[in-house]
Amino acid sequence: MKYVFVLVLLSVSGFAVQTRIEIIIVTPPEVLMSPGQKQQMHAYGYYSDGTVTDLTGQVTWSSVESSIASVSSTGLVTMKTAGTALIKAAYTGYKGYGTVWNKFTPFISVPTSTASFGKIQHIVFIVKENRSFDSYFGTYPGANGATTAKLSSGQVVPLGHTPDPPKHDMGHEWTDNHGNIDGGRMDRFDLELTCSVNGDMQCISQLYQADIPNYWSYATHYALGDAMFPSIASGSFPAHLGLVSGGVQDVLDNPRSSQPAQWGCDAIAGTTVPYLQPDEVVAAEFPCFNAMTLGDLADSAGVSWKAYTSLSTESGYIYNPFRPFSSIFYGGDWSTKVVSESTFIADALAGNLPALSWVTPPSIDTDHPPDSACVGENWTVQQINAVMQGPRTQWNNTVIILTWDDFGGLYDHVPPPYHDQYGLGIRVPLLIISPRVIREVYHTEVEFASVLRFMEETFGIPSLGGADTIANDMQDAFNFSQKPLPPLVLSQRACPGPPADAPVFDPDDLDD
Repeated sequence: MKYVFVLVLLSVSGFAVQTRIEIIIVTPPEVLMSPGQKQQMHAYGYYSDGTVTDLTGQVTWSSVESSIASVSSTGLVTMKTAGTALIKAAYTGYKGYGTVWNKFTPFISVPTSTASFGKIQHIVFIVKENRSFDSYFGTYPGANGATTAKLSSGQVVPLGHTPDPPKHDMGHEWTDNHGNIDGGRMDRFDLELTCSVNGDMQCISQLYQADIPNYWSYATHYALGDAMFPSIASGSFPAHLGLVSGGVQDVLDNPRSSQPAQWGCDAIAGTTVPYLQPDEVVAAEFPCFNAMTLGDLADSAGVSWKAYTSLSTESGYIYNPFRPFSSIFYGGDWSTKVVSESTFIADALAGNLPALSWVTPPSIDTDHPPDSACVGENWTVQQINAVMQGPRTQWNNTVIILTWDDFGGLYDHVPPPYHDQYGLGIRVPLLIISPRVIREVYHTEVEFASVLRFMEETFGIPSLGGADTIANDMQDAFNFSQKPLPPLVLSQRACPGPPADAPVFDPDDLDD
């Protein structure tokens, strides 16, 4: 990382002059332990002014599953027996989690391939916001879905019906991910930030086919992936880094600043983001990185690309995935290849799509609670219709990959497979739309870096050398010798208005 703040850990006597804690981070986040083994855990407070403080000796330590692992008042964990245990560090009303495992949830790899090389001319990667798989497709026939949820009390309850628009946002950042997963039990969603407001239990709910019929139509006519996981168990900012870099996963959470939406190289002075150093000490840095992106490698390989995203004067700029990378932000690509999302439809209709397209929507069209899934679906349909209504030669050689950047605080029942200290995160929907895709529910375990690997293999781009080297490559979702599937042009829908008791603004202000 190029732009790193050197932060001095403050003493206890300095607490009075600090601003509020944003999150508590427990390290190491994930530990594999045998019965009888001991492990020292540490807790760090990341504050709104960008400072980081070692709170290991000040937090109250506890084990959520004390029969499996115990923890001393100083954070020393003892593994008692086989199983998994969530270790909690609490301080002034805030909490952070680490997990000790006797056996990780395994990641299932499949053979790699380069079958798409020379067969595909366009890959369109559309990224929406904040919905879990079960919240959209939990009732889809043949998919690994759920219609009930297990609560922290052990009670199993039916998933309710999510209002559209939702009434409020829900916690979905680093702390919420790790608490909800609970060592693979997936049973603490009801304890996350604003899961329930005025008793609505919104996080324990899902939409049905009638609520998102066009998303379901894509699933029926093309492929629905039921094993897509974010590359990191956190919120939007670290997820979006992985969408274009397949790395930089030492970043743990979203940037904090005295001003909103400071998510990149143009952030104001004093903006920081928490990250995990190689020695597992938490520090903070400015959110502008000199890491390689797939855009850089595509340039070197002579492969065309564009990011159709929001620019600095447009809504949704917070989700611009290339904004935090110095090679793009300060280079010629920023003004030529990072373009307004409003230009995607014209390029698609004219048959002028590049080989690689990253597409992100304006804020109101993201599906991000409390914004409407119907409104977001309409925007998505517009983009996909444009590809399908463009030249038939373009459609016949295109793969559209549609996914959501994180689970948004909404329930999902599948434990994420383990990759490393950073993830994988809680499962999200995946739609693969192409004349070459196998029309079925796609069960292979994939992540955001899988899309990057598929891009690399399809166009002969060198590997980024990060998560893309181990991610399944999605090649088994396609049959390049089948009769091409026809386009499916869909109509937009009239969307319901907000519920009568919805707030006029998002009181949670989770900003991601």
